[in-house]
Amino acid sequence: MKLPKVLIMADLNKPRAREAMASAEAHLRGHARISRRDLFERVEHERVRADFALVLGGDGAILAAARRLSRAGIPLLGVNLGKLGFLAEINPDELGATLDALMKKIPEPVERMMIQAEVLRPKQRPFGRAQGAPKKVERGGFRKIRQCVALNDVVISREAFSRIIEMRLFINGEQVTTLVADGLIVSTPTGSTAHSLASGGPIIPPDVSAMVISAICPHSLSNRPLVVDAGARVEVETWSSGVSFAMTADGQVLVPLQNGDRVRIRRNPWPVRLLKVSNRSFYQTLRAKLSWEGSIQHA
Repeated sequence: MKLPKVLIMADLNKPRAREAMASAEAHLRGHARISRRDLFERVEHERVRADFALVLGGDGAILAAARRLSRAGIPLLGVNLGKLGFLAEINPDELGATLDALMKKIPEPVERMMIQAEVLRPKQRPFGRAQGAPKKVERGGFRKIRQCVALNDVVISREAFSRIIEMRLFINGEQVTTLVADGLIVSTPTGSTAHSLASGGPIIPPDVSAMVISAICPHSLSNRPLVVDAGARVEVETWSSGVSFAMTADGQVLVPLQNGDRVRIRRNPWPVRLLKVSNRSFYQTLRAKLSWEGSIQHA
């Protein structure tokens, strides 16, 4: 019988991750064909083939693996070596028994949506505010300078020691609002328990097809989080002259922005596939991770 192929991924700069990788390799030896990768090495991952990937680390490791392997369609199993561990399916003490079970049968993975972001720069620089109102850039007047994907969120924010920034928000080509804030978060349901939650956004179950748009410290109290359909095209245009700002994907990929740049965000055609091997529900995870295990006190 052909042995399953297992890809083990970890940040090999971290001693605990290296120890966990050695332990997993020892447990799988003779039962699987093993391939190992450093999560943050600059190599092409789309051509990698495996029956599943074992991702050792915290949520950051799983986010990095998702961006690298979603297009290849390889299911991920996260082992939590970090603190919060919203995305990790098992803890290190469950690893041995889980691997034994997976060598007998690999369950059908669940899919979670990802988003892609394109950074578009005007071919002709718009006027700054010192020269009058922003110059309109005609359709087709942009060039794409960067594209990336995210499992949690895409954030447009000011850099250190900068003033608040002004942004124009468009959904499906229609201008929704102009807002002044420290930044803007566009998150997936998976990312709704991350930075978006800290900015007052709602928690969205992972099986809901939606995106959440949340302002970071908005100047106006009327700017509230907005939930839109996952098929929407969200565009954010930056118009704050003389202010330093950037776009980040999952807090790990950073793209410096210029005044007049436009960030276009939409659903990524390739979702991440996650192996679910425990019986814990999404709501059980919320209760445990957010300390919702309270009790009603009766008089």
